[in-house]
Amino acid sequence: MAAGMIERYSLVMQKLHFTRFGLAILATLAVSQPILADSDYDTARKLREAGDILPLETILKRLQKTHPGKVLEIELEHKHDQVLYEIELLDKDGRVWEFKLDPRTGRILKQKRETGHAPAAGGR
Repeated sequence: MAAGMIERYSLVMQKLHFTRFGLAILATLAVSQPILADSDYDTARKLREAGDILPLETILKRLQKTHPGKVLEIELEHKHDQVLYEIELLDKDGRVWEFKLDPRTGRILKQKRETGHAPAAGGR
């Protein structure tokens, strides 16, 4: 199972052409889900090549500057003829946050704290 995850991440790294920063982020990820689903990857690649969106590496770098944490999940979401990156992140206090970002600018459009993911302080 671990070999399959390593192989999957290896393919993702090759496809996304990660730089050293991207590799550092990927090395810190301990998730059981792919970074981007294949269809999300294909869509993101086409949009990036057309100059319609920023590279995922740039989006993650900007998000980490203001909201450091461990990336749990990344989705390229399609809503109302608009494309958004939806990124779930675990902060240093164990809270899970969901961010919706404009993939053209990297600007955070919406953020919310997910509930039920981490135990409350002093909890069992």
